[in-house]
Amino acid sequence: MLLETKGKTSNKVRKVPLTYAKINNGFLVAASYGGRDYSPSWYYNIQANETFVTVDNERFKVNTLIVEESEEDFLWNKLILIYPTFQIYRDRTNRKIPLIKLIKA
Repeated sequence: MLLETKGKTSNKVRKVPLTYAKINNGFLVAASYGGRDYSPSWYYNIQANETFVTVDNERFKVNTLIVEESEEDFLWNKLILIYPTFQIYRDRTNRKIPLIKLIKA
């Protein structure tokens, strides 16, 4: 997936490739930033500006939804099945890595 946002302060278009899992109403991504102790810039950008994704050569606008704690375990398992390195990222940091649902607008 290619995530496209505008910078929260710069207002410049930013694009970042992300690993994702399909969920019944969209896509799931993690603001893991390789297990660093802070979230990536795109995490803040999606909360401030419109967000678009490109998946399978189709670009569309998405609404973003931060995953609630009650859903986290189930959804983390889904992502880790697709990309086991996510578990390493979680073990590498003390911060709670946010999960985000991207729902086609």
